[in-house]
Amino acid sequence: MENLIGKLIDNFRIVSVLGKGGMGIVYKAYDTKLDRYVAIKMLNAQTFDRERFIERFKREAKNQAKLSHPNIVTVYGFIEYSDLLGIVMEYVEGESLEKVIQRQGRFNLYDVIYILKQALLGLGYAHSKGFVHRDIKPSNIILNKEGITKIMDFGISKSLFDKNMTKTGSKIGTVYYMSPEQIRGDDVTNRSDIYSIGCTTYEMIVGTPPFDFQSEYEVMDSHLKKSAPKISSKLTGIPDVVDKVVQRSLEKNPLDRYNSCEEMFNEVQEIDKHVAKLYTSYFKQTEERSKSYKAFSSLAFAGIIVLMIILAYFVYTQVHVLLTSNKLDQLEKFSIQSLFSSKEDKFKFSSINKVQSNILNNLNAIYFANEKFATAVGDSGTIITSTNAGFTWNLRSFDRKINFSDIYSSTDGRSIIVGDSSTIFYGQNFLDTLQQIPFQNGYTFFRVRFFDDDTGFITGNKGMILKTVNGGINWYKVATNTNNLIFDLSFIDSKRGFAVGWDGLILKTTNGGESWNRADNHSIDNYFKSVDFTKNGYGLIVGGDGTIMRSTNYGENWEETKIADIGGLQRVLFISDSHAVLIGNKGTIMISKNKGETWNLIDSQIFSNMNDVAINSNDQLFMVGVNGMMFRIE
Repeated sequence: MENLIGKLIDNFRIVSVLGKGGMGIVYKAYDTKLDRYVAIKMLNAQTFDRERFIERFKREAKNQAKLSHPNIVTVYGFIEYSDLLGIVMEYVEGESLEKVIQRQGRFNLYDVIYILKQALLGLGYAHSKGFVHRDIKPSNIILNKEGITKIMDFGISKSLFDKNMTKTGSKIGTVYYMSPEQIRGDDVTNRSDIYSIGCTTYEMIVGTPPFDFQSEYEVMDSHLKKSAPKISSKLTGIPDVVDKVVQRSLEKNPLDRYNSCEEMFNEVQEIDKHVAKLYTSYFKQTEERSKSYKAFSSLAFAGIIVLMIILAYFVYTQVHVLLTSNKLDQLEKFSIQSLFSSKEDKFKFSSINKVQSNILNNLNAIYFANEKFATAVGDSGTIITSTNAGFTWNLRSFDRKINFSDIYSSTDGRSIIVGDSSTIFYGQNFLDTLQQIPFQNGYTFFRVRFFDDDTGFITGNKGMILKTVNGGINWYKVATNTNNLIFDLSFIDSKRGFAVGWDGLILKTTNGGESWNRADNHSIDNYFKSVDFTKNGYGLIVGGDGTIMRSTNYGENWEETKIADIGGLQRVLFISDSHAVLIGNKGTIMISKNKGETWNLIDSQIFSNMNDVAINSNDQLFMVGVNGMMFRIE
């Protein structure tokens, strides 16, 4: 997108950049006709379906302009410039809740109630007009200089009265504030916004969202299955009624939440009566804030003493438990060099080195097509490639706001890329050409696997497994008998295969993937993220909370192991008949030399979440993760 600073577009003089995000760039501009400042969000209209995109954009802008409320940022209209489209809206001088939380840690309860009541009034008004925001979060709620709360960015909302819009689209929202039904891809209603406002309220009070994990899937898993810790368990002096209101807004079943923002507002109003005199307002003068800070400091000191006593007891009990169990041995770390120092070892790994990917977006998958060509994909349409076995990488920007989750590339350069928004792309000649394969809306695809040149599979949400028999040109659904998310699959031979997913799901096929059925009667309250098999029948499955499942008889039976304090595991890969590697959160790398029977935790000195692992023809392991992280074990 070109630099627009100083340009005159229609009657708007572009002044400065206010912010950048996944949806575009927001500029501050001066309206030369009406003598006022405005904000303009510019989006790139160069998409595969440009006409439909522009039509939808204009419809959204017109719909948003119908929303007139003091607690909603007003939309004035839209502009077109070159290949850019802009939404012109009210310029609000202030800062978002996100920035305030980043600066001061959290809000006091009085301010939370003050802000929440205004947000509920604005959101309730939008709901009454048939709009669902679908992306309520701290960065989309702004406080102006007068202390008025305003909700921003209804640009991705959908009018409930617009029959041309799909009822259930891809997951729109930010995962820390996303309702369970959004994660599942179900219908989104006003109660979904109430869930998100509950998450936002939680963060305003505590300083962190209710499910604060680094792994996206741990956050999603918690939204679907776990209750948020009570705020009173995080902070002392929080009235029970605050827990009650927030917990009700965070109910998993939408029908158990508040029926409307008005209903929630009435309960918040009752809380306001009890706490108004107990807290100093964020919007009062600095002098008053300073006085309250001194009083707070005294209380804080006393609180620290109590906390140290509690912490000492906690450390003693936890260390005692650790020393009297096998967990300490399980968590012993090995250097990669010492683990492969034996001359008899097939692999000669000796060091872990960082590789420059030259990007900052999350990398979700990596694949080696042949001795030279490799590719990795990630968020915001990121595609990087290497032509020297992974030593150097080049960015191939793809002008789509799509998060790519996986890629397969054959030895002759035929490629399949999958991701959210029902995305399937087919490429030839090592990604020189790339075209989208049409598929119905509402799906997120996680993994693409081929077990020969022609036969491949894609996994996704809503129990989706797709199959191709012509190298990825055409895909069709197969029967899975589940609606759970299916993350990964692996084949032992042309007939037998296994797939894994949410709620401890293990599926099995014996007819080449034409149909799938549950393979095990185990009961595990967790998710399985990755599965891999050797041709001689050894299988491994990994997932949340350090869970590892192992089979020695072609998946007929599975034994469970849980590695203590290791967090979520993201991927498992057999790199030989006997050696396997798994990766996970916080830089976890574990290697087994005996088909997964025992595991060695590597002292990797990596503290970022790793998402995928692959091995090249030179027997070098490559791992990719968040923020463009890439490492090579050689």
